[in-house]
Amino acid sequence: MEEIMKASRNIQNDIAQQKQDMKDMEKNIKETINKNIDEKFNRIESRTHELEQKIEAQQKAIDFLDKQMRKKNIIFFGIPESEQSYGELLNLILEVINKNMSIPCPDWEIETVARLGKYNGRLRPVVVKLTTTGRKLQLLKKKKTLEVSGIYMKEDYTPAVLAKRKELQEEFKHRRLSGEKVILPYDKIVTLKPREQVTGPPKGKTYNKRFLSESPEDKNNSKALNSAEQSKQVPKKK
Repeated sequence: MEEIMKASRNIQNDIAQQKQDMKDMEKNIKETINKNIDEKFNRIESRTHELEQKIEAQQKAIDFLDKQMRKKNIIFFGIPESEQSYGELLNLILEVINKNMSIPCPDWEIETVARLGKYNGRLRPVVVKLTTTGRKLQLLKKKKTLEVSGIYMKEDYTPAVLAKRKELQEEFKHRRLSGEKVILPYDKIVTLKPREQVTGPPKGKTYNKRFLSESPEDKNNSKALNSAEQSKQVPKKK
């Protein structure tokens, strides 16, 4: 009987040990699986971060190139769409610049002209690429001369800049209404600094200052002594 009880206890102990071994094995398997999953996840996360950085860098490069391509562009709105060819559209733009704006501009200063978008019954804007940035700035400075003609012009901003400008419009209007002197030249609101008042003498002018240690009498005496010395040095005629 004792042997049977002993054998039974041994069997129970073996079963308990097997259960413990199975639990330990299950734990080890879970830990191994979790470790492998974590390692794979970390590798994927690191790779994703690298790809995001590359995409961001590429997007910045694309935005920079797009900005450079538009650097000398101006977009005209309200140009009558009566042209039948590229040459006629070019002549329309030259007429606006030379006659309406009174700015002498030969055709070689315009690199390309093109209508934007597909025709839908409305006047399409015209993008004009100039050969120099200076000519573009000159046109923008005189854009108010087109107000009576119904034609107006704007800079050719990139989609990213347009989105940022749209986002800043509400803040920009609020600050101007509150009396702040601000402008929105590109994609940032800039506060204009007040001009500094000039307190010193105007530039380009010099003023003779009398030394404090020299009085008018000393100055006259000095001139007299110099004249006397010069008269002594002149030889007398025989």
